[in-house]
Amino acid sequence: MSDPSSVLFVSRYYWPELIGSAPFSTDIAEWLAAHGRPTTVVSGLPHYPHDDVFPAYRDGRCQRETVCGVAVERLSAGPPRGGSAVARIVNEAEFLLRGLTTLVTGRIRRHPVVLALCPSILSVALGVAARRRGGVCIAVVHDIQSGLAEKLGMGGGNMARLMRAAERSILNRTDLVAVLSSEMRDQLRSIGVTAPIEVIPLWVDTDHIQAAPAVARPGVKVLYSGNLGRKQGLGQVVELARELSNRRLDIEIVLRGNGNQAGDLLEQIRSLGLTNIQLAELQPNEELGPALAAGDIHLVPQRPDAAAFAVPSKVFNIMAVGRPFVATALPDSVLWRLQRQSGAFLCVPPDDPPTFAEAVIRLADDGRLRQELGRRGREFVEAHYAKPRILGHLVDRLDAIAAAK
Repeated sequence: MSDPSSVLFVSRYYWPELIGSAPFSTDIAEWLAAHGRPTTVVSGLPHYPHDDVFPAYRDGRCQRETVCGVAVERLSAGPPRGGSAVARIVNEAEFLLRGLTTLVTGRIRRHPVVLALCPSILSVALGVAARRRGGVCIAVVHDIQSGLAEKLGMGGGNMARLMRAAERSILNRTDLVAVLSSEMRDQLRSIGVTAPIEVIPLWVDTDHIQAAPAVARPGVKVLYSGNLGRKQGLGQVVELARELSNRRLDIEIVLRGNGNQAGDLLEQIRSLGLTNIQLAELQPNEELGPALAAGDIHLVPQRPDAAAFAVPSKVFNIMAVGRPFVATALPDSVLWRLQRQSGAFLCVPPDDPPTFAEAVIRLADDGRLRQELGRRGREFVEAHYAKPRILGHLVDRLDAIAAAK
């Protein structure tokens, strides 16, 4: 195979987007480039989690740039036109069609090694199409769309069936499927994916994100940081605030993020007259460590019907700064098992505001427990989820598969 080290990485989301899959896509591409593999990223116009394109990328600007040694080619595909599942699928199809056009016109050449990141299975389809004859394509699956559609009841089940068929057909055309957990592997096997599947979990840049001492303050700050979307189950945090408003006004809750549920959350907070919860903006990536360390306790709420396959990426960053968190999860879920393995946080059942509040109060009243859980979390991610360990293994697998062709 000629030029075996040249890599094309297809990811719908990429820097300068701050949350979702973009930071992980950026890490992968920059790691490849830094370790001697010329890397080109094919991505869309950055917008997530907003509903409009970032100003610097409007009007056809910055569609071709080099960032940290990575060549980035932007397709003219911005945010979905509407928040429905159909709008998102149409948007992903537009990304695929624009990508196929760039292959036909020669703007982007086919590569011997292609990575493609899914939550969009159509991005993986573009990756398969961009693979040179005799080359390899690896799908990095960070979300299973058919499972999410089924759990959330989208399209009365028809959409989930269509997505399952697409996932099965496209993933079986790849050379390796990398998933975040054994549960994701089992789910893909159950829908008929026969391609090789390997668990390669998320990672933490433990050099960039350092453990931080506790912040001295009169009260306790409880923080949610991330996407304000439907999947996150943030109504549970509003109910938590209502529960605490009757018991512990010294506990302040901050929802920091952006997303399509921000307006609804703000309306709920106002309608309930809550003064112990507020919304704030996300911090830039270079401020991630200090921003997470600003909270005494973190919250990781999840809708049980949308959280079957993987651990939310934010939990490893929270552990890395040495902070405890309270997660809502079904018993024997991925999160609950992680809690038993790490001993670094508390889990409570979803949609149970009194129990949620009791866990937060327990941590608020016990600074020594917060410190101990934070210490365990930091040690756990250093031992199991440090960036060099995970990305080094991913690159080794990529090289081995390419060499075997």
